[in-house]
Amino acid sequence: MKIFKNTVAISFILLCMSLSANAIVPTWLAHSQQDNTYKLNLVALSQFYSNDPAYLWLEQQRPSTQAFDAIDFISASSRHGLDPEDYHYAILKQLDPSESAITAQQFDVLLTDGLLKLIHDLSVGRLNANEADPDWFIPQAQFDANNFLQQALLAKHLRVELDSLIPSSAEYKTLTDALARYQRFVARGGWPQIPKTPSIRLGDSHQQLPAIRARLAFEDTHIPLSDNIESFQYDAQTEQAVRHFQETHGLKVDGIIGKGTIGSMNLSANYRVQQIKVALERRRWMPDNLGSQHLFINLANYSLSAIDNGDEKLKMRVIVGRKKRQTPSFASQMNRVVVNPYWNVPRKLAVKDLLPKQQDDFNYFYSHDIRVFTRENGQKIEQDPYLIDWHALNENNFPYILRQDPGDHNALGQIKFLFPNKWAIYLHDTNHRRLFNKTMRSLSSGCIRVEDPIALANFSLADRYEPKTILEMIESKENRGRKVTKSLSVYAVYFTVWTDGNEVNFSPDVYQRDERMVKHL
Repeated sequence: MKIFKNTVAISFILLCMSLSANAIVPTWLAHSQQDNTYKLNLVALSQFYSNDPAYLWLEQQRPSTQAFDAIDFISASSRHGLDPEDYHYAILKQLDPSESAITAQQFDVLLTDGLLKLIHDLSVGRLNANEADPDWFIPQAQFDANNFLQQALLAKHLRVELDSLIPSSAEYKTLTDALARYQRFVARGGWPQIPKTPSIRLGDSHQQLPAIRARLAFEDTHIPLSDNIESFQYDAQTEQAVRHFQETHGLKVDGIIGKGTIGSMNLSANYRVQQIKVALERRRWMPDNLGSQHLFINLANYSLSAIDNGDEKLKMRVIVGRKKRQTPSFASQMNRVVVNPYWNVPRKLAVKDLLPKQQDDFNYFYSHDIRVFTRENGQKIEQDPYLIDWHALNENNFPYILRQDPGDHNALGQIKFLFPNKWAIYLHDTNHRRLFNKTMRSLSSGCIRVEDPIALANFSLADRYEPKTILEMIESKENRGRKVTKSLSVYAVYFTVWTDGNEVNFSPDVYQRDERMVKHL
């Protein structure tokens, strides 16, 4: 046998193993608890070995065709952001099962265990979502890896069955191709860092421009950078490449090579690899079927897509929770659209945001159509805001309920979209539409503001109302609620890597959820 670094531990396990296949699982269980060399899933393995003394992967003590297919599949796990060593790849390549019955047993058990783990991890994710990302509240699916492998072993071609676990979407292929490309960048040593520079504008001359062109060429091979790549002049071709870089990296697209653009260029190739791995893992957490009609909101790149049978019918910008009031990742079902809504102000916002404004200006509530209520004997009783000493109130002493009437001042705008969730988050219009022009749009108190609420209402209520009807409801100025009768799922998720056609895009990790998750990876 070959010599391994942990020879003593492995020899102890092998010497204690019985040659009977029925004894493999109990023996490995007993000693893995002492040594934990391979972290085997003995419960899962028992379903394969306890009642069948034959090897799964060996014929006359040599690897079968299925064994080679399985090992190749494990080797290819790196393409999906996974580590083959988590699935015993190195030791499987070193073991020669023909050497002895004990080695054969070890090879067989390790290959079964590694493949079961990989089947599970590819299907629903390697990490526990709640632990790796505490702000993720979409339940991970359950997947029976044992049953899948048992059925796959009976099929004519095992590799075909294993490959069926890999998502076939163009989006997934774009991500895995990007991972391979950035891994090659890492293998070549990555790209050089660009020193801090003053902002460079079109027509300027700067000694760092050759280095900047070289950096841009790593990720963008389609745009000609300059007829003279060593030129110190910031020309139109280079500006076009800079704008494309800004667009695909979540930056303000202005062609100016400033602090943010240089900072993004200086994020390492390994950082980008980790970003893509995090995105692939999060996608494994998502359900396979998001529903024939659904809304997909990417909190990290501030966008909403409305999908109907695989086609993107709408795409719009959104505003999400600011860093101190982050919007979580969750899923729900839209059930109601409210036209000309009231805004029942959450107490936290009332005391932290609105009370200080009223204390500074006693006309604030009146001029913004905000009414004040108390609750007495189960009834809401309206109060005159001019008769209240607002300066005597604070976060611990605030007995009032605030409600803003429909109208031009209403913070929810003309329409809000409701779906059950424990944070009382909803989609809504806004009366501050200029904020959609900002690049970084983590600005709200947790709810999600949408750029085109009328188009979204048309999509959500298309089975019941014509667009003209929705406009008539808005123009009436009356508060009206309408049920969403079709199945319309809502997914609010956080992906700092995403695709646009065949192109991969990056967004800044504003909520630092990737940074936290990388530690688990």
